Amino acid sequence: MPQHTGSAARLYGREREREELDRVLSLARDGKGSAMILVGEPGIGKTTLLRYATAQAADFRVLTCRGVPSETELAFAGLHQLLWPILDRIDELPSAQATVLRGALGLGGHSGDRLLLGVAVLTLLSELAGDRPVLVVIDDLQLLDQPSRNCLRFVSRRIAEEPIAMLVAAHPGTYSETGEPTPVLPIRGLDSASAEQLVAEHNPRLSRARTSTLVRLTDGNPLALMELSRDAGVTLSPAASSHIALGPRLRASFDARLRELPESERIIALIAAADDGADARTVAHAAELLGVTAENFSAALNSELLRPADGRITVDHPLIRAAVYDSADPELRRTVHAALARVYADTDRERHDWHVAATATEPDETIAAMLDDAAERAWARGGALAAARIYRRAAALSPDTAAAAHRLARAARAAWDGGDTESARELLEAAEDRAGADVVGAAGGGLTGLFELGQGDTARARRLLLRDAESAEPRFADELRHLALRASWALSDPLTASQLGAIAARTVDSGTDLPPSRLPIAEVAIAVGGEAHALRLYRESIERMRTEGPVTWLGYSLGQQAMLEITVGRWDDAIANAIEGLRLSEDFGGRQTPAYCYVAMGFIAALRGDEATALDLTDRALAFARPIRFHPLAADAYWCRALAALGAGRPDDAFELLRTIRAPEHFAHQSTIVVLSAADAAEAAVRLGRFEPAREYLEILTAHAGLTTAAWASADAARVRALLATDAEAEALFLEALRIAPAQRPFTYARIQLQFGEWLRRMRRRRAALEQLHLAHNTFERLGALPWAERAEREIVMAGDRTTVGAVRSDSDPATVLTAQELQVARLAATGLTNREIAARLLISPRTVGNHLSHIFSKLGLGGRGDLVNVDFENGFRLIP
Repeated sequence: MPQHTGSAARLYGREREREELDRVLSLARDGKGSAMILVGEPGIGKTTLLRYATAQAADFRVLTCRGVPSETELAFAGLHQLLWPILDRIDELPSAQATVLRGALGLGGHSGDRLLLGVAVLTLLSELAGDRPVLVVIDDLQLLDQPSRNCLRFVSRRIAEEPIAMLVAAHPGTYSETGEPTPVLPIRGLDSASAEQLVAEHNPRLSRARTSTLVRLTDGNPLALMELSRDAGVTLSPAASSHIALGPRLRASFDARLRELPESERIIALIAAADDGADARTVAHAAELLGVTAENFSAALNSELLRPADGRITVDHPLIRAAVYDSADPELRRTVHAALARVYADTDRERHDWHVAATATEPDETIAAMLDDAAERAWARGGALAAARIYRRAAALSPDTAAAAHRLARAARAAWDGGDTESARELLEAAEDRAGADVVGAAGGGLTGLFELGQGDTARARRLLLRDAESAEPRFADELRHLALRASWALSDPLTASQLGAIAARTVDSGTDLPPSRLPIAEVAIAVGGEAHALRLYRESIERMRTEGPVTWLGYSLGQQAMLEITVGRWDDAIANAIEGLRLSEDFGGRQTPAYCYVAMGFIAALRGDEATALDLTDRALAFARPIRFHPLAADAYWCRALAALGAGRPDDAFELLRTIRAPEHFAHQSTIVVLSAADAAEAAVRLGRFEPAREYLEILTAHAGLTTAAWASADAARVRALLATDAEAEALFLEALRIAPAQRPFTYARIQLQFGEWLRRMRRRRAALEQLHLAHNTFERLGALPWAERAEREIVMAGDRTTVGAVRSDSDPATVLTAQELQVARLAATGLTNREIAARLLISPRTVGNHLSHIFSKLGLGGRGDLVNVDFENGFRLIP
């Protein structure tokens, strides 16, 4: 845990432990001695905490000793090490005490008076503390010789009235909890945040997802975090083997404990480690094949090392499991795997094949081919990550380079299907290194094009997808062609209505288990009028992702859902989902996901009048979209900025931004976004008196309405005609727009009402104008669309209603007081889900859910959980009577 060899120890977290150590030192300064035992597994950070205490004890005289394996059987070796710096003070002791102490330390005659020896050491330390407080530090108590331990235990019980602090570090089970009155400070793994800091120091390039895996795997053990993070890579991925190789320091720290185990217990532990989570009958059968008696098997189950639970047997801690497997003799490991293969021969073909492969000592095509079949069976059952692990092992056993490359490519595609995109990329690169990208393209199921589509050149991605679709298996070929169609959309190629419908998943039934890559593109779903259907598909799919995976797709899907929720007026939900998507993107990587989340939040900031935030968020999205010319996101960013300008009363800025989206040569050009923003562009043009460009945008809307029969496009076309029409024609066109406009798009509907009300006021039809303006104002006020509500309010006043309309949204409104995650928790709790169920869906802890609920009840003025069912989440958090 120190930064580097020879430096002062650097602690991450450990606030509780530091407080306890500081307290012991503070008591000693006040003349109140005490002792404390720090207990924890090897590598957990006990030594670093002792170094911390020593650093804090600059005003103390510090004496230290550490147990050494080679001296465990040497009587008083530990005591000699501790007292070496002050041997010259022994002569100051009373004669009898000095004699017995010299004898114990090998400096004089022998003496067996243990009581007098303890008194001598206590006296020596007490007199030493007469000058300044004394700190006694004992590390690795479990390796200290027993006579020294007995003597120091005697001393620790008698320092209460002395300015002496004694700190001892020990492994679990190496001291008697019942007979040891000394307070115990359990040292556990680092908390997640501190563990991630430690990993980042040693391997700053390790992704958040793999860092989280490492923290979970090591349970926050600092030594394990340091040793495993340096060379961590695909071995930490979900697609990796479940066995990890420990570093030398970590392995050595466990060796002593493992060497003390009886042979039968070591064999049973190795069986459990080789087949983690095996049922008890499997372990017992394998142990019997290896000659372990039933009596020894029962005795082993009572050891601290093994944990029988729910009919299964596991090794107590993941690091101990790794140490058991890693430190075992290779021949014994193969023997154990062979026994497990025999046990599974008739019950589980996949596990049988895996254990057979683990017995191989050199490349073997027969075994590799057997693993191919096992991988395909696992994949067919939905176990994509298991298939990736099996294919990786098959590649390692492949004598032929081309066969190894083929299997690595298959592993890459399986990892992709399982949501482990980081491993998929690494495995594909390994395959390409062996055989070239063209050769492994089909085996990888078009994975090269999939990566290019998400991160690079869209045109090249389409070429690769179509190339690999020609030779890929049927189960991949259709998907690749579909994704090539999505690439064509991103490039603004002309698409038919049926092609747009396919991208929007219009023909997919709700409840269908769609893979994430087949879910609708939000902008296309909105363009064809299918946002409600698309929203249902996303909600169902996201629910499955939360409980079944792949979680790595969850962030992107939440960003897409947020875009749909903006359209249907669920702006607070959209913000909550976008924020969660951002958080998940930190864990699972990917650049497109945060860009979409930034744009979604940018749209809401723009519509609510926070232009500075909208600009900042779209800057972040453009940082991704501009370099790779990802047109859809760039177009969304420009449209977002145009809406902010339009709401701020700057139609000239809005028109220029929207005209840019229409320019084919510009990186922000995207044809669907041109259509979606056409009515905004036309409104800006009319307000500038530029009627010809407004008519051009009208033609765009009319053509799209004819192509897709989308009601919103017809309604937008009608309101643009109304803006361009003579006074005699305008009213009928506004009424037509209101008649056909989708009611589930409240912001757009309110804008038609606003424009109609403005026209009616100009026609001096004040009563009719006020009716439309008040309706529009109410919707804007509910959504928090401040600029638009203020515009409606000005029109209301000009129409003759001078009563106070009121603030658009007060700062105390619950919808603005609740944080994004509190809003999510409130909605889920209102459905009756428990804290644990909510935590599972939001990937947070049940304790965090409980804290959020306490804040929610306070902010909304609710008595408890039951009151949430009476909250109208759609209309300003009003209570339903």
